[in-house]
Amino acid sequence: MRILFFVALGWLLSKLWQRLQAWRDHRKLVGQLKELGVYGGTVDTGKVRKKPAEPKEISTEPDGPVPFGYKTCWTAVRCEDPERVIAALKPRSRQAANWSTGLAAAYAEPSGVFVSPCLDGFVLVIGAYVPSETWEDLHTQVQMFCNYRVSDSYGWMKQMNGETVRKYAYEAEEEDTVFADIGPLTPEELALGFDRFPKAGQADDGENDPGEEDVLDIAAAWSVDPRFEKTTYPPSTGWLCTV
Repeated sequence: MRILFFVALGWLLSKLWQRLQAWRDHRKLVGQLKELGVYGGTVDTGKVRKKPAEPKEISTEPDGPVPFGYKTCWTAVRCEDPERVIAALKPRSRQAANWSTGLAAAYAEPSGVFVSPCLDGFVLVIGAYVPSETWEDLHTQVQMFCNYRVSDSYGWMKQMNGETVRKYAYEAEEEDTVFADIGPLTPEELALGFDRFPKAGQADDGENDPGEEDVLDIAAAWSVDPRFEKTTYPPSTGWLCTV
């Protein structure tokens, strides 16, 4: 009986740990989903934050880029100089990091972001929620993406000089709700067949909903493909920042 008890206890603890990890992932995305128009969750807006744990075993040996894009959010800022992007972030801390260790640390820390070197004219900020007003002084094009399959939450937004020209956000857990559908579809969305997706205020038949690959596809069409499947970049390093 004692053996069965410990087996059952171990199974229960593993399930609780899985739920905790899913909750941590979801918490990271709630803020940016709200930015994109998804109001199905809540976000911690308190100004007092716990000091983040120091990242471990961060390497500065150039590598990557490393594919990303699932169960995360990111921003693509049209800018040739990553230092301007970091300055706009006003990070509480920063350190050089390569792709593999920097991304891993950003995924593990709710307030962490990995800032990439410039890729095809864009600097990527991957990880924690960063409000769009952060980039206002840069007067440039900014794209934001959210991709979270646990709750079927997907969104993308493009701004030009602080003005939103396109925004779409969908969450299946909220009764297949389109929370934002602002601006006409871009040529890239039309080419990808995104006109099939549910529209705000229209009934959703559940057959043409967006998915996680669609978020990656529009990111690739607008700026940088998070999968890095078709373009090869030289090894490089970025920066791990806390915001």
